[in-house]
Amino acid sequence: MTKSKRLMELMIAVNKRRRFTVRELAEEFGVSTRTIMRDLQVLDELGLPLYAEYGPHGGYRVLNERLLPPIMFSEQEALAMFFAYQSLQHYGALPFSEESVTALKKFYYYLPDDTKQKIDRLQERVVFWTPKRRAAVPHLKLLLDASLQGRPLRITYDSREGPGERTMQPIGVYSYNGHWYCPAYCFRKERYLLFRVDRVLQAEPAGEEHPAVDLSEFTITDWFLPPPQQPGGMGGEAQGLLQLKVRLTREGVRRCRWESWFQEELVVGEAGEGLLRLSIRHDEMDYYTGYFLSLGADAVVVQPPELVSRLREAVRKLYEAYGAGGTGVPHPTDSVTGM
Repeated sequence: MTKSKRLMELMIAVNKRRRFTVRELAEEFGVSTRTIMRDLQVLDELGLPLYAEYGPHGGYRVLNERLLPPIMFSEQEALAMFFAYQSLQHYGALPFSEESVTALKKFYYYLPDDTKQKIDRLQERVVFWTPKRRAAVPHLKLLLDASLQGRPLRITYDSREGPGERTMQPIGVYSYNGHWYCPAYCFRKERYLLFRVDRVLQAEPAGEEHPAVDLSEFTITDWFLPPPQQPGGMGGEAQGLLQLKVRLTREGVRRCRWESWFQEELVVGEAGEGLLRLSIRHDEMDYYTGYFLSLGADAVVVQPPELVSRLREAVRKLYEAYGAGGTGVPHPTDSVTGM
């Protein structure tokens, strides 16, 4: 075996084991302990974080910041990897924002010049656009880590009623329309809720004394399943789901088809009008109030009564702002400071 191949296989071996002795590696690769020591020194110089432990039970171990072995990519795979990252460039925050930038720089640096030129040209023709949100999400990484570790968090959350403390256990995080969201079990309300990550004002581990919920069988993908199919007691009456029914004009149908959420629940008649039926959670009321209000008279919510009441209240406030002689609307000649 050549030295370069041995180094490659040695890097893979130590990354898998994480803890090992020089004698174990020497026997596995059929070389002397002196050769293994020299190889480990080379790997250390390449950046593999090795830590030596002395004593009767000593040896080597790899620190958490381990160096992964190199991977060979075809040119098309390299382009796909680069643009997979580029699709996130408009997000104001990412769980691994600093690491993703350094990874992209390394990836781009080692590409052949002709591949770099192809990427540069593609960047002028392809963009994955997402509305860039300026709201800070300082606790995004902590929420993700808590979901991976199955750990409850004590947070201060800016809800509809104002900032308040609660304990929650994240299922995971996902992004939509430029915002980050975190489905989680809320211990105060004893049910699953959806949290906007930028509205989490403070967050810290709840402590070992706080019991955790077993969410090992409930993934972030399960959150998007229809409620009766969701595992972990998520479906039906346990969540107090509301049955949504909306009548749509032809234009309302066309606009609702823009939303991937409504594809299977939307029924279209022969004349082009539609009827939308689906189950929604209480914590989604704000979203649906704003969404159907934006459709105007092209969407008439029939039920649930709670959503109808919210829409009526929103329309009343709009009328106060724009109706009754337009007293709430500034005149075009009004200055910004005089508004």
